[in-house]
Amino acid sequence: MNRKDDSAGKHVFQTERFFSANKQWYFSTRETPDKGPFDSRGDAEWELNMYLKTQVGIRTNAWDTPGASR
Repeated sequence: MNRKDDSAGKHVFQTERFFSANKQWYFSTRETPDKGPFDSRGDAEWELNMYLKTQVGIRTNAWDTPGASR
């Protein structure tokens, strides 16, 4: 898969974000160690969604705060 800003011929590899071990589910991120365990893949997917919303909020919080200087 090539992204718009990738140079020609460069390959980007994606790995499965969710995995299970010992009947428990986990998800992986680039920034942190694996997160889990969760009882189901659905629980892991929900937690990943919450994690991503938190990370976006951390990165944009200064811009979203009323009265913050820009």
